[in-house]
Amino acid sequence: MSTSYPGREDEHDLGDGHSFVWLGDREGNVIGLIEHHPNGPDATPGAKYCGGYVAWVASNAQRGVSPPYTARHQLVAGGPGAEDALTIAPSLACRNCSSHGFIRDGRWVRA
Repeated sequence: MSTSYPGREDEHDLGDGHSFVWLGDREGNVIGLIEHHPNGPDATPGAKYCGGYVAWVASNAQRGVSPPYTARHQLVAGGPGAEDALTIAPSLACRNCSSHGFIRDGRWVRA
């Protein structure tokens, strides 16, 4: 489902102010996602947004990518067209703010 967040209408809504867009490579393969969220779990509506890049471990292994760019997340369930089932592991912790949680069954779950 698209979000109603201003400026992020083309993103998939995870709830709790979080959303994402699929990330693809030059060949059109989905290799991860970019997650967006309010700057901190207690941010007020309209607050500055943060975001983060999440890449699937398998995508990097197939391309021979080595540290420090190694992905650490697994696509457990869902995918393009099945956003309601999206589950990734492990959790996502923002490096810029205190946002930390999981994507489970297409929803954001605070850690």
